Amino acid sequence: MTKGLTKRQAEVLEFINRYLEEHGYPPTVREVAAHFGFRSPRAAHDHMKALQKKGYLRVRAGRPRAVEVVRPRSGIPVLGRIAAGLPILAVEEAEEVLGLDPGFFGSGRFFALRVRGDSMIEEHIQDGDLVILRAQDWARPGEIVAVLLEDEVTLKRYVPRRDVVELHPANPRLEPIVVTPDQAPRILGVMRGLVRKA
Repeated sequence: MTKGLTKRQAEVLEFINRYLEEHGYPPTVREVAAHFGFRSPRAAHDHMKALQKKGYLRVRAGRPRAVEVVRPRSGIPVLGRIAAGLPILAVEEAEEVLGLDPGFFGSGRFFALRVRGDSMIEEHIQDGDLVILRAQDWARPGEIVAVLLEDEVTLKRYVPRRDVVELHPANPRLEPIVVTPDQAPRILGVMRGLVRKA
């Protein structure tokens, strides 16, 4: 969860980020209310006001789409390790902060995970690389994602099928991981960049 936010505030912020990404402009208070099924736009307004107070949004009063997501300029946190082979536990605490402007990768919140293994080698993702991910819980078919399976995280290409989700490696020696809906795969983020330390 985003630091200092309630679960609902984090969801509202994620929705605003996703809406911006898809439409190129922010949602109105009414659109936020409709998305979450709030009975009144007031509830959406209160959540957005809280996000503004906590420094995640900038809102210009009197204009319907005057919401701006404030991106932290301090860098991108490295949250732990991610397997590019067998899934391993990702440690959810920042080991370091990359001195990169998150805005370089687009809008949204970003984090980095360190790769272990060689299952994504044909995508030029090597053991020890840092993958930059935009935090989001959805992906388009074919995108490379960080997925939480029970308490383990893995990096794979996301291939949804009719009744299952396949997580494809980029290594001909390895088989896809097939995940059924009851296994509740959770997308943590979509890959947006890579850092290789010399």
